[in-house]
Amino acid sequence: MLDAGVEYYSFYRKGPTLLKNLSPLLSGALLSVLDSMKEGDLLTLVGSGYPEEEIVSPVIDLGEVSTEAAADAILSVMPLDEMDPSPIAFFDCTGVFDDLPDVAFAVNGIASDAELRRVSMTQLGKEPFVALARHSVATVRVGSDAPPCAFVLRKGAC
Repeated sequence: MLDAGVEYYSFYRKGPTLLKNLSPLLSGALLSVLDSMKEGDLLTLVGSGYPEEEIVSPVIDLGEVSTEAAADAILSVMPLDEMDPSPIAFFDCTGVFDDLPDVAFAVNGIASDAELRRVSMTQLGKEPFVALARHSVATVRVGSDAPPCAFVLRKGAC
């Protein structure tokens, strides 16, 4: 039994730890959004360089974390659509269309590990990506200094 006034703290942040094995990046607001999403709903993950004026869904700001860390936290609790041959779409904000950015390669690996299967991704140009992202339930923004890249994740069945 715990003594009154004793608090246990997470390794990553200050404050009481309420849930076990849950990333501290998954705030109450983000968990609420992920929980309310239905199968087929979209979630956008954007980093530096994504045009602010193009974001139309509610924004959850995770602060100065990397895109990879945010993707790892989100995909640890959110399944990807198995019926969609490519449940992740990405946009390289640098404008280079021929080369796969390191951050996209890393997110693809994180998704494949989380799903225990190979997950395909589709690279889109700016206009098609923005059109798809406008249908997102929410936009998760990270403030990393990684190469600018944005992702749309399609939720699958639990």
